[in-house]
Amino acid sequence: MSPNTTQHEKSPGREARDSDTPPPYSIASVDNALRIVLMLDERGLRVTDIATRLDVARSTAHRLLAMLVYRGFAVRGEDHLYRAGRVRHRSAPTSSRRADDLTRLVRPALVELNERLDETVHLQVLKGRMVRFIESIEGTQPLRIGSRVGATLPAHRTSGGKAMLACLPRTELEAIWSAAGEYDGLPQEVADLLQPVRQLGYGVNLGTTERGIHAIGAAIMSADARPVAAVSVSVPSIRLPRRRVRELAELVVHTARDAESALS
Repeated sequence: MSPNTTQHEKSPGREARDSDTPPPYSIASVDNALRIVLMLDERGLRVTDIATRLDVARSTAHRLLAMLVYRGFAVRGEDHLYRAGRVRHRSAPTSSRRADDLTRLVRPALVELNERLDETVHLQVLKGRMVRFIESIEGTQPLRIGSRVGATLPAHRTSGGKAMLACLPRTELEAIWSAAGEYDGLPQEVADLLQPVRQLGYGVNLGTTERGIHAIGAAIMSADARPVAAVSVSVPSIRLPRRRVRELAELVVHTARDAESALS
């Protein structure tokens, strides 16, 4: 045993805990619920998976999950998989390293789009009902859109935000909008906005966020079909009439696919 190794050191593959010794009056149901919260990730788990890991009956696992969904610690997707819910995402510390890694990997694709169009290109990530801009590459034309790095905007009012939201299952969207207590589920207005985005495969913002600015965005998907970010291009409306939207959208979608290849 090395000098820095203690008797209670965690072994590889073992569940992470603060202590190996349970409290004297432990409550099994609370312990199991907390273990489920730690298990859930973006890949998702089925009830049977969780029941097996906890060594409990499937009905017990289902009841625990139902309560976690009710309190926002889990969401159940249309694929019947359970994933981390809004509370888990909200309370998790922001990983600047993860954002830096994401930016580093997809930046070449962003640079290529920027150079091809000479327009400002952005990279955004979804944070609940909001999007946060983590990278911008400005165009060089005198009339151009400035950097948005650090800005946070309502997701359904941005092209990239709409593109990411449209990739989420309805149940998850319902949970996201219910989180703040302002809505009882997904507003019909937002549902109507997302429908054409799903059909087209990209989001469009024609002056919704800021008058005189048009934007097109496409989601960057992970290997398990989850939106990890979005790429968008912002153009002064005078240079992006409606007849050019499809032309630029094809380039933005192509950039998103290139970014996905870089991430894989």
